[in-house]
Amino acid sequence: MHDATRIDAVDGLRALAMSLVIAQHCGLMPCGWIGVWLFYVISGYVITRGFLGERDADSSTGERYRSFLWRRALRIVPVYLLYLGLNVLILWPRPEHAAAWRELPSLLGFVFNWQMIFAGSAWGPFGHLWTLSIEQQFYLVFPLLVLLLPARMQWRATVALVLAGPLLRWAWSSALPFDDAGQRAFAVYAASFCHADAFLLGSLIARSGARLPAAPRLWVPALGAAALYVGSYMLVNRNLGAQGIDVLRNVVSGVLTGQGREVLVYVAVDLLAAALLVQALRGGALARLFAWAPLAHVGRVSYGGYLFHALVLWCTAELIGGKVRDQALWLRLPLFAVVWAVTVLIASASFRWFETPVARWGRTLRVRRAVEVA
Repeated sequence: MHDATRIDAVDGLRALAMSLVIAQHCGLMPCGWIGVWLFYVISGYVITRGFLGERDADSSTGERYRSFLWRRALRIVPVYLLYLGLNVLILWPRPEHAAAWRELPSLLGFVFNWQMIFAGSAWGPFGHLWTLSIEQQFYLVFPLLVLLLPARMQWRATVALVLAGPLLRWAWSSALPFDDAGQRAFAVYAASFCHADAFLLGSLIARSGARLPAAPRLWVPALGAAALYVGSYMLVNRNLGAQGIDVLRNVVSGVLTGQGREVLVYVAVDLLAAALLVQALRGGALARLFAWAPLAHVGRVSYGGYLFHALVLWCTAELIGGKVRDQALWLRLPLFAVVWAVTVLIASASFRWFETPVARWGRTLRVRRAVEVA
């Protein structure tokens, strides 16, 4: 059954985000990580839209906060635990991966991004889960902005926090104790507070509501910021001695640190993601493309797809005797298609026969408890 609260074009954007991530992990698109930031912007939009449309707005602040956390946990945690359980079954007979067991506490506590920053990961199919820790940490804090601040102050506070995003990244990068450039870049990449501006841009879009159709096109500043960023760092690389294609190295992929790029790259990416979301909401040809039913379906199951794709990649590597990203380009392309298709099939099955029944049970349980309390 189709959920009337969903927007097909936004689900189509989720499908794009998931596909970008899988393409990166297959060695086809070095900048596929941008898909994660698209997820962040969409998440900020969706949860703000949910708060603005709440029917229980007269409930106490504590009740609304608990209700929000329950809904998020019901959506995120069950299939997440299922994914961890499948990994445990794989790891159990493999003592050579014993170090992976030490990662379970941070995975279960949704602080795995900090584990990754300071200790890394010993098991490939866990390596992408740090992004879910960032989302959960945001979900703990963001509702306080909505629930504790007067409505007239929320817009200004959100704008101020978005503008503070680059400053937070600069401060964090300056304070890092790491000498290795790659470790420094990842520490900014995976620090939750460094990317609140992505979620909050989505929140601002949700708050714009009916003004979106008449709003100025965001494509112009977004593409302008991206072009300015890329062009500036191509010149930086050229001045550092890079020649030919190497002038693009470490601009939108690779080691994104040094000369301020760890601060600025995310500004351009956030604006591009926000522009895509605004365009999907405004209607038009692009919105109709993303609202295409098969694409929207992939978007609806994209959370499970994001989870399971890493395990599908691991199984594929076991079958072919090496990682997909290490194969010749002519082989990576069909392997990507297979991995993507298998991932969507697994995610669709999970959504239909596991996630949806669990969510239905959770809603029923909450209503029953509310009736008992009343």
